[in-house]
Amino acid sequence: MTRKGWLLAAGLFFLVFLAVAWFGWHSLARSLAMTRLKADFAAAEQALGSRQPRLAARACAAGIMAYQRGLEHRVYYPEISSEYLTAGNCYRQLNQPRAALQCYEEGLRYDPWSISLLTSLGSCRFALGEPRQALAALEKSQAIYPVKKELQPLLRRLRAAFQGETR
Repeated sequence: MTRKGWLLAAGLFFLVFLAVAWFGWHSLARSLAMTRLKADFAAAEQALGSRQPRLAARACAAGIMAYQRGLEHRVYYPEISSEYLTAGNCYRQLNQPRAALQCYEEGLRYDPWSISLLTSLGSCRFALGEPRQALAALEKSQAIYPVKKELQPLLRRLRAAFQGETR
């Protein structure tokens, strides 16, 4: 190989190295932000268990900030539906059900068979006064795997409410 060929190959490898490093840095930054989100949500859950709602709200707000920072890093990174579930749960604790709903729906784009996302979506839609959509989400979740015990009464109530309309 001639000298020009070696220089061209070295330049090409250097460019590939820079591209891989850039993607790696952004993937790591996103992963760290989502890990922070999960840690803040766990702290909020613990604070709620200790009857400290203000501390829980601060932890959820910090988690949401980490989540939003993580979303800025849109590179080749596998979308994990649990990140959207955790962010949605933080939004629910902060009494922002519309934002929670968006998180759950975004997570379902990447994992349409997630039972946790479907049941959270159903209960959130019910809380927002959208019983038809809540029933659809909960029935889809029920078809995949039995719904959690605490949501069984809600599912029965919704089915009973709409049973007369389907006849």
